[in-house]
Amino acid sequence: MENNEPKYNAKVHKIIDLLKFKNRHEVAKELNYKTYKSLDMYMRRRNFHFDQKQQQYIPAKLVSKPPERSVSVTYAPKRAQAIMTAFEEEDADPRTIAQNAGFESHKDMAEYMKSKGFEWSIHKNNYVESVGYIEPLHEETEEKSKAEPVQPNLKGATAEGIEEYIPFLRFLYEKRDEVYTLLSGVREDGKLPRYAVPGLVRTKAIYMSDLIAKLTAEFSEEKNITQREIVEGALIEYLQKYGFKQEVESLLRK
Repeated sequence: MENNEPKYNAKVHKIIDLLKFKNRHEVAKELNYKTYKSLDMYMRRRNFHFDQKQQQYIPAKLVSKPPERSVSVTYAPKRAQAIMTAFEEEDADPRTIAQNAGFESHKDMAEYMKSKGFEWSIHKNNYVESVGYIEPLHEETEEKSKAEPVQPNLKGATAEGIEEYIPFLRFLYEKRDEVYTLLSGVREDGKLPRYAVPGLVRTKAIYMSDLIAKLTAEFSEEKNITQREIVEGALIEYLQKYGFKQEVESLLRK
């Protein structure tokens, strides 16, 4: 049996203590690692796992094992199998999976999976076999299936029961890009919004959390954007979202 007991030493304790006050990049730099990945490699050898939620290293044995596959993919084409298997990974990104599978976008991947008889399940966070999917054979079979009346399920429910949700589902589909951005926190094109704000530039002293200030500085350096642009953009979107949309749009039109 593999021994995954955590191997503590003075360095491990120091890393854990430093992470209480600094992020992983800063700790790696302080300990003379080129990147945080080298720090991760060291901690993995000591049987520790970095927990994204806690932003801290924890013993690997405390990490829950991934759930057993709930999606049967044995009957699916190899390409569809690979897609569903990829979605079983933690923090799976649809765009990355689509790119690795050879699609130009996650929308093209969704169309492909639909054509193979799979649909997205929000409960399993993966593709599942479409209910009632029939492999198209020829026109006669298709016309026959259309002529058949809708059969109730065991509980007596029919397709009519979902009619009231269709307008909402259609709305979500039309706004799918915005929904994806909202849920993932990243724009589809990956570009940062920049606003041409009219008016004179003035100094405005404000108090904020030192941690937020530190994140702002890191974001500014990484994305090559000024802190002024970050603050102005954040304020513009906040005001638009919470009641000042017309006022902000009027300002930006000047």
